[in-house]
Amino acid sequence: MIEIAQSWLADQLAQQRELVLVIDRLAKPDPIKALFSADLMQDYVNLYQGTEFADLADVGPWLVRLTDTDATFLHSLLEAPQQNWGWLASAEHIDLAALAEHWRARMLIDEEGQRSLYRFQDPRVIARSLAHLAAHEIPQLLGPLNSVLCWESNAWHSHENPQPGPSPFSQPAPWLYSEPASIAREIRLDNLEQWLWENQPEATSTLAKQHEIRAWLDDRLKLAERWGWTTAEQLFLLLNQKRGALELHPAWEPQPNESPDTHFVRCHSTFSALISMETQA
Repeated sequence: MIEIAQSWLADQLAQQRELVLVIDRLAKPDPIKALFSADLMQDYVNLYQGTEFADLADVGPWLVRLTDTDATFLHSLLEAPQQNWGWLASAEHIDLAALAEHWRARMLIDEEGQRSLYRFQDPRVIARSLAHLAAHEIPQLLGPLNSVLCWESNAWHSHENPQPGPSPFSQPAPWLYSEPASIAREIRLDNLEQWLWENQPEATSTLAKQHEIRAWLDDRLKLAERWGWTTAEQLFLLLNQKRGALELHPAWEPQPNESPDTHFVRCHSTFSALISMETQA
């Protein structure tokens, strides 16, 4: 499989195109730390920095212009695509300021008042978005980029932009669509992890010392599914209160013949009262 990535890389360099990494900091291990260690962080942008999502800057997407295309670390990334560290793109000239503006204009999804972040930095998301688009729609997503290389479904995929350059996009954005269940779950876990870091940074930092955050979140989702808790309010009760001293409290378990809604109301009442008592104490 690495031959496909190496061939794409050789082709872009033969056309004298410049390269940029789009990094997903939620990947494990964190690619940014390794890029700094490899001395490849000469020209970069943290896309959430300076925006309303600045609190998520430590876990959001980064753009890194590559000045050393022969770097050993670049090839090590291409040999480890299963880590979902992000993806690689090329352009005739990488203007990071313009590229950052392009992606910042596309990273917020607002559907009927429900706001979420489009995780284009995830290679699985961008690959499926591009596969979903008609050829004439690709420039709306890729803008100034000529070509991208990303890993999805255990294979490397490359996509060409038929008309690189500034490109406004129509509403609703044509690359937004319903993901397959497995991908949708991964995206949901990513969004929940971002929500934790944004809303409870100190508590989440403490939690991360005790658990692997992604595994902890996955356990919460599975528990919500088992209990029939489907609303955001029900899930957030699990995220906010089923931890620490309350983790194994017997009141969490549903009682015989108790409906999901009744179970939730009882748990919400019980644990709100316990937390209120702890606060007053």
